[in-house]
Amino acid sequence: MADRRTSTLLGAVCVLLGACGGGGGTTASATPYANSVALGSWVSQSISYTAGSATNPAELTTSIASALLPTGTTPLVAEHADASLPGVLEVCVSGNGQSTNVVSPINLGVIAQSAGVLLDAGWGPAADPAGAWAAIALRHGVLTGWENCGVKPEGAPSPSSLLTAQADGSYAEDVYDGNPGTTFNVISQVGPAAQMAAMLTDNGFATTSDPLRPMQLYWRIFADSTGRQALIEMGLPRTTAPQSLKGFIALYIPS
Repeated sequence: MADRRTSTLLGAVCVLLGACGGGGGTTASATPYANSVALGSWVSQSISYTAGSATNPAELTTSIASALLPTGTTPLVAEHADASLPGVLEVCVSGNGQSTNVVSPINLGVIAQSAGVLLDAGWGPAADPAGAWAAIALRHGVLTGWENCGVKPEGAPSPSSLLTAQADGSYAEDVYDGNPGTTFNVISQVGPAAQMAAMLTDNGFATTSDPLRPMQLYWRIFADSTGRQALIEMGLPRTTAPQSLKGFIALYIPS
């Protein structure tokens, strides 16, 4: 059976190693993603995506600066798409990918960091996020995380975590350090129902799990007209955080 998931690292090889040869061909046209979310803000913005080629990495064009995307054009080092969510694309730039949500340091050596999740005009925020999460929890929904586009220190990209919702609104999440077949460790964590309820609001939830990375955590649920759902988690640095901390953004895909 063909894998419906697509994590691309070709751009990273071209940019970091200068290893892409060949040439010619027409210039790829840019595709607008009207309701995209970039690390640093939940305000939707239009971001244009241009696919890569044998000689050039994929790139984004933005008119609004965010934590990892300045205005103008930015090359990508990795991206992740899933056939079950047409019109959704997680994009990663060169950065510190040695963490997954609040767990750090793991996946040492990874230099791909999630910069945003591209959403086309067919996607928008769920009208009732609390109700949407309650429905996911009631059926014990399983969500696959792809923070940092699944890039690992060794081997092919693979999920960053696996989250299982519980009927009471809480969740259990296994965070992956490495990937199966290489050096592989699992860090398990639990999110109480009250924490998830807070993360679905504008106030978010203040995490204290790592005093060196104090962040406010948020979850949002997006849906299209067919009822498909895409979930996004974002962690934003609190005022006490070091200036070097940019936070994180991660796409979660329902199984």
